[in-house]
Amino acid sequence: MEERFYYRSSDAPAPNVPILPGAAAVIFDAERRILVLKRTRGPYWSLPGGRMELGESAQGCCIREAREETGLTVVVTRLIGLYTDPGSICAYPDGNVHQSYVVGFQCEVVAGDLTVSEESQRFRWIGQEELETLPLLPDNVLMCRDAWLGRPEAAIR
Repeated sequence: MEERFYYRSSDAPAPNVPILPGAAAVIFDAERRILVLKRTRGPYWSLPGGRMELGESAQGCCIREAREETGLTVVVTRLIGLYTDPGSICAYPDGNVHQSYVVGFQCEVVAGDLTVSEESQRFRWIGQEELETLPLLPDNVLMCRDAWLGRPEAAIR
């Protein structure tokens, strides 16, 4: 079984584990394209990110996950938004079904080179016109749109 993501879908299974917060990194290139990665556990693409560990801040999680999944060292430059829609569901091959809870941060690369990992197969830089052409995680689609808007206030979705 592959991982599966649902957004406000009547087909979504009910969550069966406690809510686990996570963080994601929006990294722009010089042309305002956003870095996405092809996930290894299914057909989806995503922003670099993952679940927080005990004793870790949301910013720390974002920085760690970006480094683990991309090989890049980043610094957080702004809060994009908080994505907690109860209709955003993640079903994983181990049978765990999560309600999504993700903090999105804009980040700047300070060191490193793009390197695949256990969680990433390849990378792409996407522009706004490409957003709907990839099977991107639902929360990540919203986060990318909010990042491109560049509003000073954080989105709450």
